[in-house]
Amino acid sequence: MNTNEESIISDIEKKIEKENNFKPIHISELMSKEFKDTEWIVEKLIPAESITALSGSPATYKTWIILDLALKIAQGDILFDKFATSQSGILIIDEENGERLTQKRFDKMKKDIELPIYFLSLSGFKLTEGNVKTIMGFCKQNSIKVIVFDSLIRIHSEDENDAAKMSKVFSFLKQFNKHGIAVIFTHHNRKQGAFMKNPSQDMRGSSDILASLDCHLAVERKEGYVIITQTKLRQEQEIKAFKIGVINEENEFRFEYWGEVEETQTKKGNTKEAIKGILSRESKTMCKKEIFEAVKNDGIDIGYKTFENAIKEMTAKEELFEKRGEKNKTYCSLSRDNSIGNEIPQNSLPI
Repeated sequence: MNTNEESIISDIEKKIEKENNFKPIHISELMSKEFKDTEWIVEKLIPAESITALSGSPATYKTWIILDLALKIAQGDILFDKFATSQSGILIIDEENGERLTQKRFDKMKKDIELPIYFLSLSGFKLTEGNVKTIMGFCKQNSIKVIVFDSLIRIHSEDENDAAKMSKVFSFLKQFNKHGIAVIFTHHNRKQGAFMKNPSQDMRGSSDILASLDCHLAVERKEGYVIITQTKLRQEQEIKAFKIGVINEENEFRFEYWGEVEETQTKKGNTKEAIKGILSRESKTMCKKEIFEAVKNDGIDIGYKTFENAIKEMTAKEELFEKRGEKNKTYCSLSRDNSIGNEIPQNSLPI
């Protein structure tokens, strides 16, 4: 074998070695490595260099939360008067609302307009290799560590129910993470979700969306406040669900931290929504045991005591009406006319 052939073989071997990523390490080597603590964009809520989804049904204040989040990060201020933020520039790519509405909301929040916040609104933006490189260049020039997309469905043309195609979308988003940039996007819930069964499963599209996330924050609107549930946090243990009050006055809009949501309260609230949804869906008077089984079948893990307490509270507020039927069974209805003093429909015989 001549020198030239040896050189060619050596080059091939080096190339193979370079391309070979199968390099297992021993557990002793793994345990000897030192890793830095988790870094946060918003402490305990949104990790740095991560992909985070903020999901919910329409009109659940998702965009308002995004704007408040942007303001607090740009200032290095406390989010919801509770969560510390790491100051940086922020880029919002908005394909939902437009400049006029964003300006109106921003003005109502009464914040410093000199903050390092940048907007790209209704430009027809899509995730492509070229656009990703352009954004990363802009972020480097302006010290931006956070990008917000409002919303996910608007920035790609793939089938969101196809796992393989959504994997391609997330491969673009992960490129930002590799360059030290956190990605936050808003996402919508499925239309048929008349009540919350599992906040993470309510997200529209392929399950690969949730699987690709580092963090998921589910938003649920109530009367006068919003519940935020962290259903997934890859880096740490999820924090408990919490409430933020919505202060929406004529010339001011802001959020206030109202404390953690007790698990029993959350389950009871979800149970009430489930009962309303089931009775509305079935359009008939139902035995309490039928309703309880239907609630369980819809994915809400509750005991009969929690169910009974939900029924009592709904009845006291006249959100639900009861009457006795044959064999002393209790039947429920959303309408007073269909429950008090009327015959029990034949299609709702007791179990």
